[in-house]
Amino acid sequence: MNKILKSLIIASTFVSVGANELVDKIEKFKWDNIDVTYIQDDKFPTYNVTIFFADGAIKDGRTKGVTKMMFDLLESGTNRFSLNEIADNLEFYGVSTTSNVTHEFSSYSYSGLAKDVIPTTKKICHIFRDAVYPNQELSKAKKSLIAQRQNLVSNHGELASIAFRSISLKGTPYVSDVRGRLADIKRIKRAYLQSRLKYFRDDVKKKVYITGPRSLLKVKNIITDECGFNAKASFIRRLDTEVKEIKKFNPEKPLIHFVEVPKANQAQVRAGVYIAKKEDPGFENLEFMSQYLGGGFTSILVKELRTKRGLTYSAWATAGMQKDYGRSILSTFTKEETVGQMVQEVVKILKDNSVPTNISMEEIEKVRKAVKGGFAFQFQKPSSFMRQLVSLDNSQVDIKRFLEYTESVDKISQEDVAKTIYAAFPYDKVQIVVLGDKSMKKALSKIGKIKTYSYKNFL
Repeated sequence: MNKILKSLIIASTFVSVGANELVDKIEKFKWDNIDVTYIQDDKFPTYNVTIFFADGAIKDGRTKGVTKMMFDLLESGTNRFSLNEIADNLEFYGVSTTSNVTHEFSSYSYSGLAKDVIPTTKKICHIFRDAVYPNQELSKAKKSLIAQRQNLVSNHGELASIAFRSISLKGTPYVSDVRGRLADIKRIKRAYLQSRLKYFRDDVKKKVYITGPRSLLKVKNIITDECGFNAKASFIRRLDTEVKEIKKFNPEKPLIHFVEVPKANQAQVRAGVYIAKKEDPGFENLEFMSQYLGGGFTSILVKELRTKRGLTYSAWATAGMQKDYGRSILSTFTKEETVGQMVQEVVKILKDNSVPTNISMEEIEKVRKAVKGGFAFQFQKPSSFMRQLVSLDNSQVDIKRFLEYTESVDKISQEDVAKTIYAAFPYDKVQIVVLGDKSMKKALSKIGKIKTYSYKNFL
């Protein structure tokens, strides 16, 4: 007990001191039209650079997956170097690269030893400026993606999540998978990738996030002069989408979206909704609610579905907001013979926990301690803090509000948790998706109304 108490004291001290020290180190300036956020970190002779682009997969239009493939294949070849030559060069300098594409924004990150930042940044800029997407490498990538997509029929968990996104976000700009479907992947051409790269270079607003020794700032002229980024690029993706209100259903007879997969030996269950920006409960409440409802083996879902009823091995739930929208997702699975009971129990848990008096203060206090203790570890490294800062900037959340999170947690009540659960998982409107063999439909038809889909619709 003393060890736990000591850990909590250390964690709380770290939040109040370490986090604020990092905030004090944040410097912001302009490199031409590029906003730069820098955090000095001299603990290790390493760096991390993230280039943020204020647009994402929504740009894809008819052919989905182009933006993600454009970033994924950036290093596949330029007008001077092949994929293998680029890979060998980056490996020589011990460089790690990664890209991230969402509907609202995209980013490209690279990291390595501070002493090598100049040649590395020159190589990265060369790639952004002169990537050509060789047909041979594009063909290999497409074949691999097509095989992965076709194999989804045997990866029921992943297929259920893809189907859930498509069903729960129907009618919004965020409905598509950023990776694209089979038909999309087959349509993608080299010219599409080259055109998309040119668009991101020439038109899209950029930000650069840097952590490491101050000597890293000497990359300024390389990034502004050698990456091919247009100094006047200003486009920022903004959406204010009106989405049709979800119809309520009788919780005793819920609407179930059933995705039929031949010979599935268990049922995958997903539930959640689209959350409009105007209905944002606040990230503090969403984080707390996610931990309470489905944040681990002590969560309500696991206690009710696994410990008490033996319906599953695991269950989790989370909800969060991005810049213009949010979504919630509850995920679990069960045997064919218990699929009907599982759906009923999920709806019942959501309904019961939408009533403040059904939520115990003992559970609230337990979650309060867990989230306050875990919060500190997000600041262990400036690079981790920087990733959080990128997310906050995109979501337009003030860093001060984030740093006051532990104080906000102390004020969260039973009423707050219940209200947030209904906002993120409304028991009488939640979109329920079940994926499994058609033999499961008989049990499901006894407890609710079924709308059936073929798994092929989501490949």
